[in-house]
Amino acid sequence: MERSCSQQRQEAIFTLVLGGISIAALLWYYAHQQILLYGDAVAHINIARRVLDNRSWLSAFFQMGTVWLPLPHILMLPFVWNKVLWTSGVAGCIPSMVAYVVGSLGIFRLVSGRAPHGPAYAATAIYALNPNLLYMQTTAMNEPLYLAFFVWAIVYFDEWLRGLSGEAVLARAPERALEGCGIAIAGGAATRYDGWFFGALMGVLVLVVFARWWRKTPDAARRRRMTRSLAEFLLLNALVPVFWLAYNHRVSGHAMDWANGPYSAKAIAERTTAPGAPPYPGKGHVVTAALYFLKAAKLNVGTGRWGDALLLLAIAGSGVALWRCREYRTWLLLWTPLAFYTLSIAYGSVPIFIPTWWPFSYYNVRYGLELLPVFAVFPVLLIVFLAERIVRPARKLVAGAIVALLVTASYLSIYANVPITLKEAQVNARTRMILEQALARFLVTVPPSATLLMYQGEHVGALQQAGIPLRNVISEVSHPDWEWALLDPAGHADIIVAFKGDPVWAAAHEHGGELTELLTITVPEQAKCAIYRRNQPKAGMPERPSR
Repeated sequence: MERSCSQQRQEAIFTLVLGGISIAALLWYYAHQQILLYGDAVAHINIARRVLDNRSWLSAFFQMGTVWLPLPHILMLPFVWNKVLWTSGVAGCIPSMVAYVVGSLGIFRLVSGRAPHGPAYAATAIYALNPNLLYMQTTAMNEPLYLAFFVWAIVYFDEWLRGLSGEAVLARAPERALEGCGIAIAGGAATRYDGWFFGALMGVLVLVVFARWWRKTPDAARRRRMTRSLAEFLLLNALVPVFWLAYNHRVSGHAMDWANGPYSAKAIAERTTAPGAPPYPGKGHVVTAALYFLKAAKLNVGTGRWGDALLLLAIAGSGVALWRCREYRTWLLLWTPLAFYTLSIAYGSVPIFIPTWWPFSYYNVRYGLELLPVFAVFPVLLIVFLAERIVRPARKLVAGAIVALLVTASYLSIYANVPITLKEAQVNARTRMILEQALARFLVTVPPSATLLMYQGEHVGALQQAGIPLRNVISEVSHPDWEWALLDPAGHADIIVAFKGDPVWAAAHEHGGELTELLTITVPEQAKCAIYRRNQPKAGMPERPSR
């Protein structure tokens, strides 16, 4: 009991340390106004907000869109209702920060299940102190959340295998681990589509292992318990995809709207590709796609040759697990994102642009962060393997010190520049942030009772910055108000916000005689916004053009 209490205290202290690191990172990036740079982060927060703040409570359940999976938005609901947490963006950070801590604890539990606590702490440090993960967990992006589910699914799968093999601690109830694995897989599948691919792979593996175990186990009662847990696992595995297909069909009329609809990755790639332009690197070519993803992964753990060195250590550690240490083979599942993103780039219209290779830009570089558990776990496994075969203690220390120095130097090389996930956000946010800040400055002057007509798809951040209730905005998610307002903008809205090329822009130009232009905002790269009011405004509305 004394040892158990001591261990619990250590785990509590460890969790508090991770929480402190997470909060410190949030304070830093919040102070530097960098938690809302990603347009996707802003969109995630406002999808959650519009579930609670919309024009009709009857449609609240159907406000989560059809492309992004719903769990990240559901987890924001307890926080996003608060105006301060919403406008600041902190409402979206909280689930990511919790996921950061939980994912770090998952790395520790995975490694400590088969190795001493020292290597487990080392692997957790590599994961938790990664500069790009530290930044991403201060945003509303869903990579930290998915990583937590992904790691814990492998933790529970590994514990299930250990329980089936008859280890004393786990042999009594390995079915609990299988159920935990199913819950973690369902959570990942409700967070990112990576989870669908991973869930299918895990389903096959679990069925194969279960079939082998069934033939070797004569205990009928144990068979029944395990079969019940297997049924729960398979049900959880299938539940999220089936629900999401049905949800898409209910909202858009097409079950595959998330894959083929107007807001899907495929449609975005088609809209953003100039006519006659060459295909993005890796399209239709598996090897090139894999190389780009691996390069993005390396850039997330180190610049230049530091990232190369860590990748070599990870590959060497993976080789040890594959050929020399069978008990560690479960960890090879951490490489699953490589297969998923290789196929997504090659055949799924999901490009990755990196600054060091053509087209020398930043787009989806953050996806490389999905391989962070590989860089955390396998270099440590390599050291464990070498330490077991090195007799002299001094040489063991040297081997561990070399890896520690490599990781430290690699992470310092990231901070010597800018974490690439932050750089990606900064580069892609420039035009959007200038436009949204200028629009928000105008919107704060609009009376709270005013009704706005605005396409929210790209610049909902302006409404967030100005604190405009989303229920006051007629947008593409407000049916049938949206369709009627486009036919008669002046008859349905007090303020019309039109972005060049969107449906409101076309409607405003078609009904220009009924509208008075108040302000035009033009920023670099041809981004343009025009703001109108009806010719006969309500009391309190702007009466003349603003400057």
